[in-house]
Amino acid sequence: MLLRTLAKAILPLVCAWARQHEGTILRTGSPLNAEEMIMARRAGVRHPERVRTLVVGSVPPRLPPIIRAIANKLSWGPSTTAGMALGYGIFLRADQRARPALLIHELAHIAQYERLGFRPFLKQYVQESLTTGYPLGVLEEEAQRVARHLS
Repeated sequence: MLLRTLAKAILPLVCAWARQHEGTILRTGSPLNAEEMIMARRAGVRHPERVRTLVVGSVPPRLPPIIRAIANKLSWGPSTTAGMALGYGIFLRADQRARPALLIHELAHIAQYERLGFRPFLKQYVQESLTTGYPLGVLEEEAQRVARHLS
C-alpha cells in the first residue's frame, strides 16, 4: 500500500520529467531509418514516423532528486539502463546503440504508450516497478518478449 501511495505521489513529477525529455528527443533526435521503421511496425508501433532516437552518454539524464533516490533503490539508473522510451522519444546509451534488440525493446514500450496513453503508461510502469519490482512488471515483460521474438 505504501509503495502504491508513493507511486501516485511522484506520478506528476515523473510525467513532467518524461514530457520534458521526450520534447528534447523529438527536437534533437534522429528519425528511424527504413529498416528501423519496419522493426517499429513489427513491434506494434502505429506511428513509427513520429519516433525519434537520441544517443546519449548515460540513460536517464538528470533525474530529479526524489526519482533518483527511488531509482537507486531499484538498482535502476545510468550504470544499468541502456535505453528508455518516453512517449515517441527514445534515449539510447552510446555504447549500446548498435544492439537491435534494445531498439526493439524500446519500440515495444512506444507501442504501449500508444495503446495506453502517456500518463496511464507511466502510472502503470512506475507502480509495477515499485510494487512488483523492476524488471518483473507486465509492461517490462511484454517489451522483453517482443524483443526476443523480433531479434
